[in-house]
Amino acid sequence: MTLKELLTQVGFDELLPYLEKYEPEHLDNLYAFRESYDILRNMEPANNFEGKIFVEWHGGEWEDEEKWIGVSPMHDCTWEEDLAKEIVVADDVHLTLAELAMHCLWEITYWGFSPDEREETWQRKFGPKILNNKYEVALDKLEESIWRHQTPRRLRSKGKDGRRYVTWTNARDFFNNRMNRSKRKREYRQDKREEYLRKMAARENLVRMLSAEGSTFRRSDVEFLLSMQYGRQYDYHSVTQDTGSRLAYILESMTQYQLFDLTKYDSAVIFIRCPSHCPLDETELEIFRKSVMQHLGYTNMLFGMQTEDYEKKEVKVTLLLNKR
Repeated sequence: MTLKELLTQVGFDELLPYLEKYEPEHLDNLYAFRESYDILRNMEPANNFEGKIFVEWHGGEWEDEEKWIGVSPMHDCTWEEDLAKEIVVADDVHLTLAELAMHCLWEITYWGFSPDEREETWQRKFGPKILNNKYEVALDKLEESIWRHQTPRRLRSKGKDGRRYVTWTNARDFFNNRMNRSKRKREYRQDKREEYLRKMAARENLVRMLSAEGSTFRRSDVEFLLSMQYGRQYDYHSVTQDTGSRLAYILESMTQYQLFDLTKYDSAVIFIRCPSHCPLDETELEIFRKSVMQHLGYTNMLFGMQTEDYEKKEVKVTLLLNKR
């Protein structure tokens, strides 16, 4: 049985209970697993590709070490090629088809919930560093200063892409790195500064995205996000073949496949992006707007929209839950 054949036999709702038990700390992201599953079910496996996915027990070699189900390899090729692979289950592994599908879904989404996100993750981790705003510039300068002035020369190196690396020559360098009180205070201040700059860099990029050319938001509408107490961001995609139910699909993601505590926040920003060649129906937009307002229940909610030029017909929605 290939991965494509397995996913064809098992619906997402069948594996959902197993996923909820396997990922109890990320129940707010269940919708992303559902999107990935629908992407995979709509994909065609690669032609004339041969490969195998091995499902077997791992761990348990040390005392008190728990064993776990390993599914591999699924990070060495495209999703289309993964779909064409034959699944080989070890004799001592006993799973239902729904459990097996859950483990395969979890493994294939390790680097991202879609092929595009997988590529973005790789680029962010291993690609050239791009500085988009003043906070990212300040953070890079701070990291450069720490690397250059506080890291021994023998431990410093740079990659071909200019990224900075720190290598540890032995365990003693890592575990016996003693510091006096003044150095510990300096390190604490630097850590807090890095944390602040990372947070502000992400918020600035978010404000720029929301108020980009063609958006119904102006910068002044969303600039308050720079000073909010805390917040969470969720990004949805309409993985459906029916262009008339794109927002309905996303509404299902919000209401049926996402569990979080709405009382932690007091306001929300909802930003809708759609392709220019396949616009949204005004009736569908109004139904979505009213349903989201009823679901979230906040008195302070902003709705914005942007028409973009991209080939796919899917709609993208960003939800920002904020505490002012």
